[in-house]
Amino acid sequence: MFDRWMQNMVEKILEGMSDTKRTKLLPMVNNFSWLTFQEIAERAKTGVPLSQPEGSTRKNFMDFRDLVFIPAQLATFPLMQDVPVDTSITIGPMAKKPLHLPIPLLITGMGYGVSVSKAARLALCKASALTNTAANSGEAGFVPWEKELCHKYIVQYNRARWGNQPEDLKKADAIEVRIGQGASASDGFTIPADQMDAELREHLNINPDQDAEMPNRFPDIDTIEDLKAEVENLKKITDGVPVGVKIGAGDIEKDIDAAIYCGFDFITLDGGEGGTAGSLEITINNFCIPLVMGISKAAKYLEQKGMKDKISLIAAGGAHTPGDFLKAMALGADAVYIGQPLLIAMVYQQAHKMPVGTNPVEMFVYGGKETEKLDWEEAAQSIANFINASVQEMVLASRCLNKNDLKMIDRTNLRALKEEVAKATGTELAYS
Repeated sequence: MFDRWMQNMVEKILEGMSDTKRTKLLPMVNNFSWLTFQEIAERAKTGVPLSQPEGSTRKNFMDFRDLVFIPAQLATFPLMQDVPVDTSITIGPMAKKPLHLPIPLLITGMGYGVSVSKAARLALCKASALTNTAANSGEAGFVPWEKELCHKYIVQYNRARWGNQPEDLKKADAIEVRIGQGASASDGFTIPADQMDAELREHLNINPDQDAEMPNRFPDIDTIEDLKAEVENLKKITDGVPVGVKIGAGDIEKDIDAAIYCGFDFITLDGGEGGTAGSLEITINNFCIPLVMGISKAAKYLEQKGMKDKISLIAAGGAHTPGDFLKAMALGADAVYIGQPLLIAMVYQQAHKMPVGTNPVEMFVYGGKETEKLDWEEAAQSIANFINASVQEMVLASRCLNKNDLKMIDRTNLRALKEEVAKATGTELAYS
């Protein structure tokens, strides 16, 4: 419908133009997508940096579809369907108090008020209890009612220190120091005072007329030595729960060296195609490498450094289906964070409650126009259904590979359909 509308609009613009003007205009139109046109127009209208929700609009990202599993057939038989498959994982095996989970799928960080509504957070946390997995707090940090609902609760240690009081950090099952992510690199953001309700202001400790500011880096951490000392302090405060770091997939080898030096127990690697509730277009589409490349590089480098079994690797940003999740693990991830698929699962069964043509985002984003219509308990069950179905599909796939443990699946079980994918992931080329 949008394409037809745009075509009609262009035809009206072209009516009455001379052939010369048309000749000059058409190449300009053909060289840009309509989205690029709209972005240019928005910048021209406002004169400020352009922000947008969700992830990259690039169409040439390498993704998991360029990899396929090779089934066990004759040379190796598949497992019988009644053979149990181990889906359990451990995050931070070297920590004093490792985080043990029965499944490798985690609920990614989508912060209350910073990203999604209270109802959406209630649904995500309840879903973690229904599936016995962990939910990440996002940049809002520790929220008491979230902790009460979650099976396991990973608290983000954020640059504004929201929800990061020592007495709250002690209640976390793991700490994730958020340095950056794929879609936003390490940019900061502001929540205007008039866009926060009283409950959120109280949680963030913000005055009624004060904006909430998230700096682009930790103001009091200037050197790698400072970061190392902060990690040691967090481990002391929490009495040894895993302390990890979240970064966008960039200069991976050097970043991993720094993570090892600082003593992190796990690394969350966010691909360039990951999304947020709102980030600058320039960071969304021009920063960080795809998750397929990033996980492969990180896993191989951890193996090279002899740290693969000591530091857990969590994939984030770019995995959307059970096949994606299993391929990320085959490339070296110990666990996978899920984000956007859970938001779709959250609202799919309730979309009929919204006016026709309304963006489903309005039902779960903080400040959305339809958030009061979200039945969070029903949404929690929908999210749990998606997670449970995904794990069951991964188990079925594991049997097809003759593996009785998801952790046994590796890149030797994959084939790449393109030469550049084979080189990037260290997998065999399907037609070689």
